[in-house]
Amino acid sequence: MTGMLASVNSVEEALQALSANVDIIDLKQPALGALGALETVLVKTIVNEINGRCPVSATIGDLPMQPELVCQAVQAMAETGVDYVKIGFFPGGDWQKTVEKLATLSQTTNPIAVLFADNQPDFAIIDSLKNAGFKGVMLDTMDKSRGSLTQVMTQTDIARFAGLAKDRALLCGLAGSLRLADVTELMPYQPDYLGFRGALCVDHHRTAQLNASSIVQIKQAINHYRSQVIAEDRILIADDSEINRLILTNMLELNGYKVDAAADGAEALQFISENHYKFALIDLSMPVMSGLEMMKILRKQHNPLKTAAISTFAADHQRAEALDAGFDCCLTRPIDEAQLMALINP
Repeated sequence: MTGMLASVNSVEEALQALSANVDIIDLKQPALGALGALETVLVKTIVNEINGRCPVSATIGDLPMQPELVCQAVQAMAETGVDYVKIGFFPGGDWQKTVEKLATLSQTTNPIAVLFADNQPDFAIIDSLKNAGFKGVMLDTMDKSRGSLTQVMTQTDIARFAGLAKDRALLCGLAGSLRLADVTELMPYQPDYLGFRGALCVDHHRTAQLNASSIVQIKQAINHYRSQVIAEDRILIADDSEINRLILTNMLELNGYKVDAAADGAEALQFISENHYKFALIDLSMPVMSGLEMMKILRKQHNPLKTAAISTFAADHQRAEALDAGFDCCLTRPIDEAQLMALINP
């Protein structure tokens, strides 16, 4: 599930990001470059303030790829107590020897490699990172004036990067001057996190102060997309018969859906209050709360969930009652699989 990474450069900004429930707090100094580093004393202070309430990562600065220099910086940053140490793989230097040297520290430093999309990185390095014990890899941009990640790298290459990272069980991050509009474009790649700095700041200037409303807006956009994706493959069943629930569950799961099952209308309403569903199949005759009662409550709440009433419909008036209560359609037992799939995917 994709989370939101927010880059901050002070205790105050870190606490502001924490209050917005971001998923990762990333420590860096934007005024010092693409991955400018904060002083380790300040990093340690921020880590103590966060006190385990959110994972924390930190950059080591825009350093040349010299094995000894990079390893010293990684070791020093890891000693602050951060959860992850981010290492920029800048052009030039000796990438392979640096990776090999970092392998001796990977168990205690949780390194994350940062590749720069505007430098046309060689994704072959990802296998070396995995073998060296890196915890993750991310895409970012060096030159922030050239636009966001989606402007400097093709969709094909972004998808290939995400696929390689996931295939190797590495954390996958996408960043690089991302804006609100990039959320819907990048979420389909299913990265573990999307990273933001400039879009969270006043007037989108990455060295300016954070804007609380911008943080909330991007966090909500990620959450909204996640809920839509979850809803696309999730179905709710409400039926007091365990056998009926099992029959429908098996049918739906064989068609690729995730299923939640309730034994009465009250339990079904509780499921709906906590989750997002593409469709709900509701038995009309249930104890505690019937399907009709449940549907009247759901529609009073202005919930647009698409629903089907399920019954033998022995009496002529039952279909009319179901539709009047707010059901979208009616299904007669035994359920025809082709008819059900046509209703779920019109």
